[in-house]
Amino acid sequence: MRTHDLGEETINNLLKRLRRIEGQVRGLQKMIVEGRACDEVLTQMTATKRAMESAAALFLKEYVAACATEVAGGEDDALEKISEALRRFA
Repeated sequence: MRTHDLGEETINNLLKRLRRIEGQVRGLQKMIVEGRACDEVLTQMTATKRAMESAAALFLKEYVAACATEVAGGEDDALEKISEALRRFA
């Protein structure tokens, strides 16, 4: 399975999230260069981490849904793919 198989809406949603995360990371770099307060930097790092986890969860959900569709179609190794995806996510 390729990311193109996830569907245009999912791909656009993921790209939007990743661009926002990219901006957060650039903001973090700027905060460090500017010498901002450590608690402010940690707060932003936590927000960035949660945003990445949320994007990863969406990606996993769509991937598992696509694999489940393959299982219904009879692909033998789809369950193995699902298990591997869940293992990597954990």
